[in-house]
Amino acid sequence: MKKIILMITIVSFSAILFTSCSEESKSESDKEQQLQELQKQKSEIETKIAALKEEIGTTEKPVPVETMDLSLGNFSHFVTQYGEVESDQDVDMSPKANGIVRKINVKEGRRVSKGQILAVLDDDLLMKRVKELNDSYEFAKTIYEKQKRVWEKNVGSEVEYLQAKNNLENLENRMELLKEEVANTRIKAPFSGVIDKVYIKEGQMASPSMPAFRIVSQSDLKIRTDVAESVSYRLKEGSDAKVFFPDLKLDTLNLKISAISEGIDRVNRTVSVYVNLPKSVYNKVKPAMLASVRYKTAKIDSALTIPTNIIQKEGTTDYVFVVAKGDKGKTIADKKIIVVGKSFNGVTQVEGGITNSDKLITVGYENLREGDLIKFN
Repeated sequence: MKKIILMITIVSFSAILFTSCSEESKSESDKEQQLQELQKQKSEIETKIAALKEEIGTTEKPVPVETMDLSLGNFSHFVTQYGEVESDQDVDMSPKANGIVRKINVKEGRRVSKGQILAVLDDDLLMKRVKELNDSYEFAKTIYEKQKRVWEKNVGSEVEYLQAKNNLENLENRMELLKEEVANTRIKAPFSGVIDKVYIKEGQMASPSMPAFRIVSQSDLKIRTDVAESVSYRLKEGSDAKVFFPDLKLDTLNLKISAISEGIDRVNRTVSVYVNLPKSVYNKVKPAMLASVRYKTAKIDSALTIPTNIIQKEGTTDYVFVVAKGDKGKTIADKKIIVVGKSFNGVTQVEGGITNSDKLITVGYENLREGDLIKFN
């Protein structure tokens, strides 16, 4: 009985297994057939899409554009920098001695002459010493003259004569030193100019370590601009410099570069460039006044240039559209990748990508795609 049950179980299991394998095989076959049908449909759809694209292309409306002919010509590049008016004589003055400020003789903005006394420090003690020394000097002088007369008559002692002479000379030296100390209590203008700043006040203690006045000379005026290190190599002494003062009603000055610094600022990597101003504007400009200076940094002969505004970008790539002929002889837009050079005043030099035989699209280029049909306005 057990054998019969076992046989039935084996037969049943075998039947189930056969049925399962048969269904699985049928399922795989269906999938392959379905895949073939889909690939066939895909091929038919792609053929229809290509046909529609060709049909649409033939009926596409041309985009209206305007163009310009390209030509070679001279191109100059300029750099504009802002700078300040400077003077070789622009200094902060300090007194030569310590002392209380007794009197200030000038105000800010006043013109002064070389040697003019700007302020006086307290000198009461020095003047007392001067009086005492003068009295001693007069006495020593009288003694010396008497000893000299006696000595000349061969009556007096040579030692007494020499001692009187030595005393007088010592007092003369002391008087010279004292006069210098008194002079140090007077703050004088080292050169003619304008008082730009007064730092001290009457009654205040003045010291050689602290500035008392700032004086600026209005002679030898120049403009200093700081240009980038890369720009400085394109400039040289004697090159043109056009100077404009934004705050003055002055015409643009056509001047020359007078000097270029040999050193480079380690912080901002700039080089100082100087332009001397003519004396005709000295009465109009002031030190520290702002000026705009334009330098010519390049001049290129036979350069191909185009308007800067029509250059388009795609990432880091520059491109423009030019007129071209399509496969069927139709006029289309051709996208040209270009290599740009220097730009100035709305014009850019093109170093590669197009030639002067190309016709450049200047209006209507914004929404163009490569190969679009175009027509001329």
